[in-house]
Amino acid sequence: MTKRSTAATLLAVALAATALLPATSSLAATKTTKKKITKTTKATTATTAVKSAACSFTTDAALEKSNGTNASWAKAVYDCTASAPLKASGAPIVIGLHNPEGDPNGSFPEARIGAQAAEQYINNELGGVGADYAAGKPGRPIKIEVCSTAISPADSQRCANELAAKKPLIVFSSINFFGNHYATFNAAKIPVLVGAPITALDFTSPGTFAIGGGGGCVGIHTGLIEFATKDLKGRNVAVPWANTPPGVYCYHDLEKKPLQVLNGTTPAKDNIAALTMPNLKLVGVPILPGQADVTAQAQQVLDFKPDVIVFSAQGADCWSLVTALGKLGWTPAKIPLVLAGGCIDDKQAKEAGDLAKGIYFVGSTPITNTAALTGLLKQESILYTDRSIKYGAKDDYTKGFATLGFEGIMNVWEQANLVAKGDPSKVTGAGIEASFAATKGAHSFGGEPLECANAPAPYIAACNTSVTAQQWNGSGYDVKRANFSGLYLIKGTALDFGK
Repeated sequence: MTKRSTAATLLAVALAATALLPATSSLAATKTTKKKITKTTKATTATTAVKSAACSFTTDAALEKSNGTNASWAKAVYDCTASAPLKASGAPIVIGLHNPEGDPNGSFPEARIGAQAAEQYINNELGGVGADYAAGKPGRPIKIEVCSTAISPADSQRCANELAAKKPLIVFSSINFFGNHYATFNAAKIPVLVGAPITALDFTSPGTFAIGGGGGCVGIHTGLIEFATKDLKGRNVAVPWANTPPGVYCYHDLEKKPLQVLNGTTPAKDNIAALTMPNLKLVGVPILPGQADVTAQAQQVLDFKPDVIVFSAQGADCWSLVTALGKLGWTPAKIPLVLAGGCIDDKQAKEAGDLAKGIYFVGSTPITNTAALTGLLKQESILYTDRSIKYGAKDDYTKGFATLGFEGIMNVWEQANLVAKGDPSKVTGAGIEASFAATKGAHSFGGEPLECANAPAPYIAACNTSVTAQQWNGSGYDVKRANFSGLYLIKGTALDFGK
C-alpha cells in the first residue's frame, strides 16, 4: 500500500484495530404452550417448545450457552422465514446510518451497502420489527436514513445534526475519527451503535454501544497482551505500534498499560493481574504506516531480545514488518509473533511461505470465513453471504465494512424485537437503548455474545471484547484459544492517551 495522507493513514490503522470485520433473557416472541424434557445420549437438556401453524420455536440450552441468550429464537426465525418469508408492512421504524463516504481520504460505501442488504432481508423475509412469528403476522419495516460524511469534524457534525432532525430510534455509526457526533445524539436522546470503535470516545460516551467484533482496540489489543503473556509465557515483550493518533492511544492505553499493570509499574485498583509478573519487560517501537522499508524498526525489535512480538496495524504494514524481520534472521519458530486479526491476509501469508507459518492472529473470526465456523455461526455466515448477494452487495460482501454494516443492522433488529415482543407499537429508542445496555452474554449476529452490561469503567460502551487466537499453518488457521478477553488487565486504571 502506498503512503497516503494523514486522514487516510488513520483510516488504515482503524481498519486493523477493529480486526475486520459483527439480551438478558430469551425473547418471548410467542407464548409458551408446552414444556418438555428431552434426553440425549450424553446429558439431559431442558427445552421449551412452542408450535404453531407458522413457526416452531425450541429453546436449546446448549445453543444458548455457546451463542448467547436469544440464540434459539434467532435460529428459529431464520429457519422459519427461509421457507415462509414474512414481508413487513406499515409505517417504518427509522434507523440512522452515520457513514464516511465519497471522500478520497476515507470512504466506506460497503458499510452502507451491507447495512442496506440487511434492511432488505429484514423487511422482505424476516417480517421487520415486532412480527408475531407464531401467528405468521409481520411487523413494521425498518428504514435506514443515510448521511454520508467526509473525513472532517465539521462534516461529521453536519451529519449528526441532519440525522438527529430525522428522529431515528437509533443511529449506527460505522466509523468516526472525531467523536463529536456523540454529544448531538446524546442531547437528542438517540442511542448510538459503533461498528468500528477506534477512539476513546467510542468506548466512554454514554448512550453508546461499541459492538464491533473483538471490541475494536479495547478488546483486540488487550487480547493480544493476554495471549502473549499467558498462553505464550512472554516476559520480554516487544510491541511495535502504528504511530498515528488512534495508534498512540491504542498502544499507550491498551498495550503498554496492561503490560505495566502486570509488572507493577502502573497502579491498578482491585485488579487481580496487578504485579503478577514483576520481571516482565517491554519495549515499544513506533512505526509510521505506509513505510516501504521498516528494517530499522525491525532491528530495534530484535535488539531488545524479545521472547514474543506483538503488532497491530494495517494489513500491508503487518507484512512489511514480517518481511523485514525475516531478512534479519527471524522466524516464527525462534520468536513467536502475535498479530491483530486485521493483519490476516491469506494471499500474503502464502507468499511469505515458511516465514509466515506459525504466526498467531488475535481477533474475531470473519463471518465470511465459513469453513472455520460451526453451528449457528456457520448458518449465519451462509445466510450473510446468500442474502448479501441477493440484496445488492455481490461485489462488496467479502469486505470487512460490508459485514460490519450487515451485522450492525441485524443486531438492531434483534434487540428491537426483544422490546416489541410481537407488538411493534412498543418499540422506542429508549427501549432499544435499555435492551442493549442489559445484554449479558446475549446473541449477536455473526459474532461473539454481547456484554454491554459488563462493560468496565471508564470503557462503559465496550460491549464485545471477546477474541479468538488462531495460528497460520501454511494453508489455513488452527484455533489455539477461543472466546477470551484481556479486558480485566486494565481494570482500575486511568485512561492513558500517550500525550
